[in-house]
Amino acid sequence: MIETPLAILPLDCGSQEICDWFELYTLSSEYYAVSLHELARVWDKRKNSEDADFEGNTVEAQDFLEEIYQEIRDRMEQLGECYPFQFSDNDQELIFLNDGLNDGSNIYIFCLFISHTNNKVIFDKPSFYIINNRVRDLFQACATWAAAGLVEGHSYSFGFPRPDQSGFLEKLTIIYQRFGDGKVMDTPLPGVSKSPKDEEIDVISWHPRADSAPGTYYILGQVASGNNWLDKSIKGAIEAFHGNWLSPIPASTPISAMFIPFVIEPVKNENISDRLGVLTRRLGHIYHRLLIPALARKGLELGRNRKHLVIERIDDAVEISNWIEKVINDFRGSCVYS
Repeated sequence: MIETPLAILPLDCGSQEICDWFELYTLSSEYYAVSLHELARVWDKRKNSEDADFEGNTVEAQDFLEEIYQEIRDRMEQLGECYPFQFSDNDQELIFLNDGLNDGSNIYIFCLFISHTNNKVIFDKPSFYIINNRVRDLFQACATWAAAGLVEGHSYSFGFPRPDQSGFLEKLTIIYQRFGDGKVMDTPLPGVSKSPKDEEIDVISWHPRADSAPGTYYILGQVASGNNWLDKSIKGAIEAFHGNWLSPIPASTPISAMFIPFVIEPVKNENISDRLGVLTRRLGHIYHRLLIPALARKGLELGRNRKHLVIERIDDAVEISNWIEKVINDFRGSCVYS
């Protein structure tokens, strides 16, 4: 048995959140492995407790295990080598790959922790790690690399505060001179902010055309690591961003993108595709935890190997790796094994 900072196994939530709990439980276990039978025992104990009254109370243990098993299999399929867990040869244990982490699997773990900040469904005592502004800013670095992986091209971290300490117009001019499509106004329009920060645009990325002409894959992205991400949308910000600061505006049609560390949890009687269809129409293209790690890993590889591309904040990957190592050590250090 393990005493951990984790809350007791959540029941009144979807399979995605239960899988997150199981991943963290596995990560905290003494030998980085937990059997599915142990998960079933924990679930059955919760299900039969006196105060357990939840919607799935009639579900059998085998059905519960099959749902969680399939969800983990789906994560493995989507993330490939960027998923930091695997099943044992007999499919009876989930194993954390502590000695086989890469850039992508590091980013997955990073997103797993920051997506459950102050989530009492998952953590009963989350005091072993703190999500401050610097940690949230590191997720913007992840989004910058993921955008580079998407477009296979340049990617700038534009959200304020910018790591290079550049001013708004200074940075904007550098970016759009390289983009070559659209031009930053020499004189700001009357009425615009006199001290703009980022105008809700955190990532600017595009695929350079061979002829350097307009008409390319062009992303304007917003990064949202807080639980209020559903209340945000970059769609309305893009028109104002172009109209207020560029003349002419780019001929390339921008793709509005939202980068989040969370997984998408469908509501009753819908699947993830249904849910994303609704959210995309409102918020823009959504890149979540099951997509970002592989895309960011690709972006990092491009940045290291293709020197003609500008992909910012490559060096921050080391800081993320160090943060993860410390958080995992502190997490495991707060556990009691018996």
